[in-house]
Amino acid sequence: MAGVGLLSTPYTVKQAGWMGLVLMLIFASVCCYTATLMRHCFESREGLTSYPDIGEAAFGRYGRIFVSVSFSICLLKSCVYGC
Repeated sequence: MAGVGLLSTPYTVKQAGWMGLVLMLIFASVCCYTATLMRHCFESREGLTSYPDIGEAAFGRYGRIFVSVSFSICLLKSCVYGC
């Protein structure tokens, strides 16, 4: 499946030059690394199915509360400002 981001990559590289390509590769490697960390978190314990579960596994009860509140605020902001 090719999304708009993938289809617009050649134009982005044309506008940004080689430095833009290097920057995109850096961001791609950071995304790959964080995805690997999330995979390790999900596989560390049985029953982890959501981001609040990861927050609890990493930081305890307060991590779960923080992630849940952050997601709630993000959803509220997208409902208010996204329409």
